[in-house]
Amino acid sequence: MIKKLFPPVLGVMLGGAMASAHADFFDDSHADVTLLNRYLNQQGSDVVGSNAKAKSYRDWGQGFEFNFKSGYTEGAVGFGLDLQAFYGLKLDSGGDLNDKSHQGQYPGSMFPLDDGKSADSFAVLSPTFKMRFLKDELRIGTLFGNNPMLANTDGRLYQQTNTGTQLVSKDLEHFVFTVGDITSTKIRNEANDSDMTTGGGTRHSNRFVYGGADFTGIDKTTLSLWYSNLRDYYQQAYLGAKRIEGLPLGSLASDFRAYRSLGTGQNGAGDTDYSAAGYYGDGLSKGRINQSTFSLMESYSLYGHTLGLGAQKNTGDSDFPYLDSGLNSGSSLQGPGSGADTPALTNLQLNKFQHAGERTWMAVYKYDFGQIGIKGLGFAATYAHGDQIRVKSGGDSEWERDLALSYTVPEGKLKGFGVTWKNAMANPSMTGQTHQDENRLYMSYVFPIW
Repeated sequence: MIKKLFPPVLGVMLGGAMASAHADFFDDSHADVTLLNRYLNQQGSDVVGSNAKAKSYRDWGQGFEFNFKSGYTEGAVGFGLDLQAFYGLKLDSGGDLNDKSHQGQYPGSMFPLDDGKSADSFAVLSPTFKMRFLKDELRIGTLFGNNPMLANTDGRLYQQTNTGTQLVSKDLEHFVFTVGDITSTKIRNEANDSDMTTGGGTRHSNRFVYGGADFTGIDKTTLSLWYSNLRDYYQQAYLGAKRIEGLPLGSLASDFRAYRSLGTGQNGAGDTDYSAAGYYGDGLSKGRINQSTFSLMESYSLYGHTLGLGAQKNTGDSDFPYLDSGLNSGSSLQGPGSGADTPALTNLQLNKFQHAGERTWMAVYKYDFGQIGIKGLGFAATYAHGDQIRVKSGGDSEWERDLALSYTVPEGKLKGFGVTWKNAMANPSMTGQTHQDENRLYMSYVFPIW
């Protein structure tokens, strides 16, 4: 339905905006260009319980990103336009999926595939038409945001986006209401939209709806209640609470998340083509979605230091379900797939700790060097250990350690230039999983046009 309404709605909105364009539309607008240079080297050392050679990825690219955000036209209903134009250029990438002898080096992590190899370049044009009424904002087109029901990864050269409609209302004091309808997704290494799926699914879905309410009427606390539905796969409910409490010395931040996920449509009816990943007993690794996830993170901050301790528990037979691209549905010619993120607490650099039955302990340390006069410099370290994973046989645990060091020039002629180094190691014990060691180097420079 939304695809049929999309062209005429865009025509009306764009026509209205152009007809009544005035100082607010242009004077409140902003445009900038971001230069992105990103390098990724992921080395797989071995595959648990297998003689197969572990997959490795090496990608290096240069991105050019133009962003325009308009103001709104005058009147009771205001119209506007946001536009992003992206161009990615390959500097280096290895592997050829058509070459059976390649075995170890794989393409397709950062760039689209072109006959089994990484394409030399790709471009994406992402318009978003917007309408404002009172404290309500309607957006139609490309959606970039994250929320408790979906997460868009920014771990490669291009950021994952979704295509659809979203309405955010702030009319009621202390409440923010959000509803959305997504019809397709554009993953991190593709120029075109694709249908959607979830982990283990081989058939595609063309609709993901979500909605939620965030309440801030309690001092220093946000309470959230959300719901989502990926057609023919799952419905998911979320209850969350976040609070930051000032202490006589330092501050304490609490983050509680609870998810309940059930199969719906074809998955709920037991259609094996729509089965989701997990462990369902009797050797079955796919089935109906039926699981819950509970997590809690407590973080204490003092003089630039932040120490966080957290725990997460998955119950039921299913892995934690999340929105993924249909291009990650199993074809051997699609490289590593989309690598979509999850909104769960344990979404780390390499792994997600989303397996059926998994219990995860986490520790996070961060330091802001601005406390000692080095503004813009930050360090972070994360360690997570998961066990009690439901498996047919073999190991049932995994761990990952992530490090990140970042610096952004805070002022002067190079203001807007940033560099980040990330390293991650993953060591699973489950049969078929890969031991990984990954380094990433990101550089970016943002300069405004007006």
